[in-house]
Amino acid sequence: MMLQAFHKAVHVLFVLLLCTLSLFSTNDFSKQIKQLANNPQWHKLLHIKGHKSEIDDPTFFFSKKGKSNPKAELKASIEKLMSDKSDDENSTLCRYPSRSSWILEQLPELKKHIKLPKCTALNQELKDLGAKHITLIFASAHINSPASAFGHTFLRIDKDANTPLLSYAVNYAAQTAEDNGFVYAYQGLFGGYKGRYSIDPYYKKLHEYANLEQRDIWEYTLNLSPKEIDRMVRHIFEIRHFYADYFFLAENCSYNLLWLLEIAKEDVNLINQFKHKAIPIDTLRAVLSENLITKTTYRPSKRKEILNSAKAIKNNKQALNFAKSNDFDLTEIKKLPKKEKIASLELATALLRIKLAKQEISKEVYLKKFLILLKSRSQLGLQTKEEISHSSTPLEGHHSSKASFSFTNNQAFQTRIKVAYHDIYDNDTGFIPGAYINFFDTALGYKDNKLTLEEIHLLDIRSYALQDAIFKPISWEVSLGAKRIFNNELNSYLKAGGGITLGNKKFYGYATVTPTLYYKSKTTQSVSANIGLLYNPSKKLKLGLLTSNEWFSQKREIQEIEPFITYNFNQKSAINLRYEYSKMNEFEEKDLILSLFWYF
Repeated sequence: MMLQAFHKAVHVLFVLLLCTLSLFSTNDFSKQIKQLANNPQWHKLLHIKGHKSEIDDPTFFFSKKGKSNPKAELKASIEKLMSDKSDDENSTLCRYPSRSSWILEQLPELKKHIKLPKCTALNQELKDLGAKHITLIFASAHINSPASAFGHTFLRIDKDANTPLLSYAVNYAAQTAEDNGFVYAYQGLFGGYKGRYSIDPYYKKLHEYANLEQRDIWEYTLNLSPKEIDRMVRHIFEIRHFYADYFFLAENCSYNLLWLLEIAKEDVNLINQFKHKAIPIDTLRAVLSENLITKTTYRPSKRKEILNSAKAIKNNKQALNFAKSNDFDLTEIKKLPKKEKIASLELATALLRIKLAKQEISKEVYLKKFLILLKSRSQLGLQTKEEISHSSTPLEGHHSSKASFSFTNNQAFQTRIKVAYHDIYDNDTGFIPGAYINFFDTALGYKDNKLTLEEIHLLDIRSYALQDAIFKPISWEVSLGAKRIFNNELNSYLKAGGGITLGNKKFYGYATVTPTLYYKSKTTQSVSANIGLLYNPSKKLKLGLLTSNEWFSQKREIQEIEPFITYNFNQKSAINLRYEYSKMNEFEEKDLILSLFWYF
């Protein structure tokens, strides 16, 4: 019996070998294989950029040379399709539906030599997904989370455009449970995490970003045909099994979504627009430049909805105290005007939901209190709500990298370049007011025929989060780099501190205290008090007054005052004028500086 099985297996292998040899031996077929191996779409399916694939999972490839040899991978894929006689969900065609479909489209004669499995589970998933529309989602930056400082993009797959909450979200993210911002930044910058695609219900993502993280959501409906959508979805089902090394600035969430769009729409060029960095807003602009966006929808964060509802309360402390209390005493708002009573109940309900989401209360306690609020609110009837407006969209903001060229009144010249992203001198249009983050900001000075490194900020984050009657976030800042202080000597430094910010998105002021650790030949400590006022009267104009007083040991002190004005000509250029006054002990310096900003 065993001998018969052995002979049968040998016979099958022999027939397969003959088929393979006959298939690859003809000159026409060999020429066709060579052409297909150089086909841009085959390179996209393998995520090849330059000369190798960006997929780092070795199990993604059938050939040992597949990562850098698309021809070898194509041959190996064809051979795998021909040799695989299984009919389960782990068969080649079911597990690799994207590349398999493309190969069979290009080489239809292969169908005669392969077993076509049923792929029951895959087909059921495709049916349940029912993809009819694709929407690109941009979640704005989270001001108090370094890991979300640039914002985030993901895709939504819609079965029905009128019921988006029943749709599914396609996300690419680093696989980590790390909540330490410094560790996450370091690991993310140097590819310390594995990145994977995932598919989750959209309402979960919406709840995570809009409700818990208080981020605005922008939805961009994409111009894709049914065939292009099917092509994308099949690739998602294939690539979700494998990982690629995650890089915070380059191969990140936004960048890897571009592969899906390029595979869906073969004639667009997105990936090659990004070499060293891929900031979410820049990838969004790239998608717009390819005419892929047909519609834009804005969803305000839960925080904005709450603050909008609270407008009716005005300055009524009694109503606010009721809404924020743990025990709702309805007699406290009994005598309030109907409009304020409605606002108080709705505000209390919203804050109660946030407490449940943050697991500050149990589900049982939540339901008990929710029913009390719901019953009281239902007795007051309908109330027309004011629509939440937005002053600008993310696409209206300046580009994320910047080069500056500065001239001073003492005939000095300075140039600096910043890899990313948004600093305190930049206009806040399209960005969250008070959220500033810089990566690799380097300044070179030229004076008296001498070129010097003035300062370098490897990382500079300032989170001036606005406080209001409901939310009381703490402002904070952290910076790492090197700059010149006493005796004009370059010192490396690390500083971190916190404080408060008050005002509104147009005019706000901050006050922080920041201890700093300096190092040159020895360690020096300091602590500084910082106060600033920032005013954004229009989409093109920004004014500011920055002050700082820094105290060192040995009775040394640095005082700085800096008023400035920035005017944006467009998204790629601006002019900045500032006056810098600094006093280091008894030495004073005054500079009037004119700078040209070029964003790219």
